[in-house]
Amino acid sequence: MEFPYWNRTLGADHFYVSCAGLGYESDRNLVELKKNSVQISCFPVPEGKFVPHKDISLPPLARITRASHAPGNRTVRYLVRHGGVKDSKLANELRNDSDFLMESEPSNEMTLVERLGSSMFCLFEDGADISGIGEALRFGCVPVMVTDRPMQDLPLMDVLSWQKIAVFVGSGGGIKEMKRVLDRTCKDDECEGTRRLGVAASQHFGWNEIPQPYDSFYMVVYQLWLRRHTIRYPRREFV
Repeated sequence: MEFPYWNRTLGADHFYVSCAGLGYESDRNLVELKKNSVQISCFPVPEGKFVPHKDISLPPLARITRASHAPGNRTVRYLVRHGGVKDSKLANELRNDSDFLMESEPSNEMTLVERLGSSMFCLFEDGADISGIGEALRFGCVPVMVTDRPMQDLPLMDVLSWQKIAVFVGSGGGIKEMKRVLDRTCKDDECEGTRRLGVAASQHFGWNEIPQPYDSFYMVVYQLWLRRHTIRYPRREFV
């Protein structure tokens, strides 16, 4: 009686924002919230806190707010952002390979812009901090997602064809296999098209800039609109 709009669908036409994500260990009402309503999560989403067919994730807030520039000479093969990989065997391999430029500490904006603009690939490992993926796209640094699972919680999955603007590689083969995959994927100038698409896609990662169509706010609302036909659960009858 107090919440008629909730009760008529058990929350199936509602959404909520939760950066940490709700678990299933909550009481019955919150379980229904998690099951039926659209969760808007902060990216990257904690493991097990995301329902791919229903939930969406927010594009990360960019540290760099200046406009992107045309890609320059790509003198750095691979850039690994601070926090972009976990402290693991893979991280040790990357540190010992001269082809990889690894940030030991977060760069200031000027240095970061220079590195992003001069790097061919930006590496991000699943489970680490991959919030800089929008900045990589903006400066034409092709994101390389190191993951052993299907990535279903990337931002704007309903809007962007991630397979066309990023490269996905597994971690099992180490950096030798990673290089082989990247060299095979981006022969000669084939990656220029990927970079151009990435730069164009980066317009959707703008938060709190000059309001414009297709920015992050509009794209999140658009994804909510796409879910307007979410299954309507029968109303629960109270005894």
